[in-house]
Amino acid sequence: MIRKEDFIASAERSAANLSDLPVTSALFRYLAAELKKGDPAWWKRTLKAWEQRQFVAWTEAVNLFLTCVHFEALDDAENPLVPYFPSCGGTAEADPSPAFAKFLADPPSSFFEHLKSGERRYYSEGAGSMWRFAAGLYFQPRGLPYYLVEVNTGAGINLLADVLAPDPKFDSELVAARIGFDCAPLLIDDIKHLRWLTAAVFPDQAPAIASLDRAIATLRKSRERDAAMVQLVTCATNLAPKYIAKNIPSDDPEVGLLLYNYLTTSRMADTDYQAFAAEMLAVIRPWGDRALWFEVETVRGELYSTTVQYRLHRVVGGLLASHEMGRADFAARKDLYDAQGTLKFLGLSKPAQSE
Repeated sequence: MIRKEDFIASAERSAANLSDLPVTSALFRYLAAELKKGDPAWWKRTLKAWEQRQFVAWTEAVNLFLTCVHFEALDDAENPLVPYFPSCGGTAEADPSPAFAKFLADPPSSFFEHLKSGERRYYSEGAGSMWRFAAGLYFQPRGLPYYLVEVNTGAGINLLADVLAPDPKFDSELVAARIGFDCAPLLIDDIKHLRWLTAAVFPDQAPAIASLDRAIATLRKSRERDAAMVQLVTCATNLAPKYIAKNIPSDDPEVGLLLYNYLTTSRMADTDYQAFAAEMLAVIRPWGDRALWFEVETVRGELYSTTVQYRLHRVVGGLLASHEMGRADFAARKDLYDAQGTLKFLGLSKPAQSE
């Protein structure tokens, strides 16, 4: 569950950070203003839906709430917010607050069902493709094929980053298999799943929605050519390491393993993350120097973090060694990359061909 004060603070902070998105920022401001007045019926039902949920990242609860709102508009042409959401064919020229109030006065039961169990899977073309950089540095110089495995994969779109944006310097032939784990994999043949994917993007974030649409089209074409291009496995996040260790053999010295997660461990409490990291170490330890764990996550411990870290982990002396390869601060629009430190961490003396 989340305290009302924390939800209000998160909504206000989100509204300020997203001031260039008039519809989205107005929705966040409305939520904060209404909760400051008291406890409306929709908030009481929200807390009921969230009784068994824990939110760690400051954006997690408010973004899930707006994802559920967006989904209902995408799924119902009569939804009062449709005329205000560009993603639904509407325009962003008027204040959506009156329509938002109308929607929240009587939300459908599906809204609260998604609040209770829905898992937001946000697609970012930039962040989703970062595994390719790590793979190009670590596996490509050795010509070592590797299994690409993502935890909390959604529809598996990130696993096709090299196909979505081909780079002649990147060797896609080294990807031996693309495997995604999710507690509820999203299937591109299911219109409800497609709408849930789109709902994770803000309704007036047109470039991001267009990017997602292109990615879905590419995934669909790839599956038509090869049905096993991306393999999706239903598995809870905390159980994924054990499943990987059991089902992906480490005894072939001619293949490696690249584990990847995006906006996953930043949703975990510290104790849960420590347990998850220990499980991931158990997975990669048998692989030795043929395995790499790569994370794209917000900064742990920063209350209102707008920074994504690119963290590398590998086994050194039987223990888990870690390194921050770089970071991107979306609020400040600054990127940092530790080139020399990354090469040293990976045991490399010079940049790989694919860099």
